[in-house]
Amino acid sequence: MDQSQDFVSRMHRASRRSRKGIDVVGPAQTRTHARNQRLAEILERHRAEGVHRGRYEEPHLKITRVVSYVMAFAMGGLAAMIARVLRYQISGAELQATGDMDFVIDVVFAISIAFLLREIVSLSAVKRMGTQLAGILLAIMTMHNMVHAMPETFSRLFSAQWVEHVTATTEPKTLYFRGHSYHI
Repeated sequence: MDQSQDFVSRMHRASRRSRKGIDVVGPAQTRTHARNQRLAEILERHRAEGVHRGRYEEPHLKITRVVSYVMAFAMGGLAAMIARVLRYQISGAELQATGDMDFVIDVVFAISIAFLLREIVSLSAVKRMGTQLAGILLAIMTMHNMVHAMPETFSRLFSAQWVEHVTATTEPKTLYFRGHSYHI
């Protein structure tokens, strides 16, 4: 009889514990399942806040977003510059393929370097990829203008022959796209 009474009191304590707000994790629920439920609740709250954020956003969040876009654009341009320097150092050539081929090689190489830079800086890859690509494209199409403006600097990065080739084959203050120059 004593064991029976002991069992009933333990059952009573266990049932009272679950009524106080402590969820009993049964055999169908694991810790992972409970964690996933908590994460789903957090995401739902975050989405609900996002709906309200559209009407009014705190100033520091706007500034942060603008700065992240500017950084992504600048990193795209930097990646294009690094890609061209590395490509020249690897090949040592005047970078004289067809206009289309140069453009494709530069863009692919710059995208891979941009990915590396993005990982180093921990920039959100998905949200800022378009801005980074715009920076890459603009830097590739306008880099010859910087060569015309600062030939000494580019002579040190590349070579004097490369600078002479670029200044002879391009015009300043233009966009150079697929082998053709367009005045700005």
